[in-house]
Amino acid sequence: MPYLLSERKCTVRELATYFEVSSKTIRRALAALSRVYPIVEERRGREMVYGFAEGRGFRPPSFTAAELATLLLAQESIAATGLTELRSPLAAHAHSLLRKVRASLDPTLQSKPDALRAVLGSAAVPAKDFSKHAETIDRLTTAAIGCQRIRLQYYSLTTDQVTIRLVDPYAVYFDPDGATLKLIGYDHKRKRISNFSVDHIRKLSATGVRFARPSDFDLREFLAKNCFNGIHGEPITVRIRAGGVTARVFAERMFHRSHRVIEQTPRTADNDETTTIEMRVARGRGLVRFILSWTPDVEVLSPDSVRREVSNALRRGLEILEN
Repeated sequence: MPYLLSERKCTVRELATYFEVSSKTIRRALAALSRVYPIVEERRGREMVYGFAEGRGFRPPSFTAAELATLLLAQESIAATGLTELRSPLAAHAHSLLRKVRASLDPTLQSKPDALRAVLGSAAVPAKDFSKHAETIDRLTTAAIGCQRIRLQYYSLTTDQVTIRLVDPYAVYFDPDGATLKLIGYDHKRKRISNFSVDHIRKLSATGVRFARPSDFDLREFLAKNCFNGIHGEPITVRIRAGGVTARVFAERMFHRSHRVIEQTPRTADNDETTTIEMRVARGRGLVRFILSWTPDVEVLSPDSVRREVSNALRRGLEILEN
């Protein structure tokens, strides 16, 4: 509310509509805010508007020139994914941010971000066109903030069907592996936390039912444990041995925060060097795809279930190529 009131004065009705709460809740919030900031009332027709006293209201945090330049570079790196292109519902906010940041920089520093942009870049792939999903994205984020249960008509690529799902929305996040926006929340049909591609939502409606988000839910922690290579699944500990040049890559890179080197053997006249790593990641197609991307230079040591999945995938691929 402080950010909103710093931009413009609002009526209680406008604030209640914006935050999707009752007028009573807004009045309590204004009373609490007035104990910290000087809130003034002005009549607008039949209604009262509320805002900060001139020059004495909420002020956004100030930034140093280096921080503003860093923010500018970060935003432009995100733009490389396509998420803030003109076709995106976030484009207007992105370009407004850029204008404000540039205007805040000292004239002697305004050329530095352009110079850095010329030598720094991103290998992110372009995002999908989300412009036609702008309303859906807005309603999803509003429902997540207000802890409002929603009903979805959702198309699944796996089943090639549209089903009705009751979902408690926890968060909307960008998945760089699929270059897409996803909703994550509790799926009452599957009785577990699931993810939904925003562009697969055919219809969204409010249920009028509130839910309580688990107090210990953290999006980054959940994704680190339950999502790997863009695919969600149950966590599993896997050991993989790589040989040759790939062994050096496995020793140098971090594929997951749980990645750790278990064993290394040096190169000899008869054998390539090896690196064995262990990770605890989400099992499923994401893990299998990761392993297949390094074949034939890797071997799954454990567990046997993943070893069989990879073996079956290689066998099916060979059959397709030979037919």
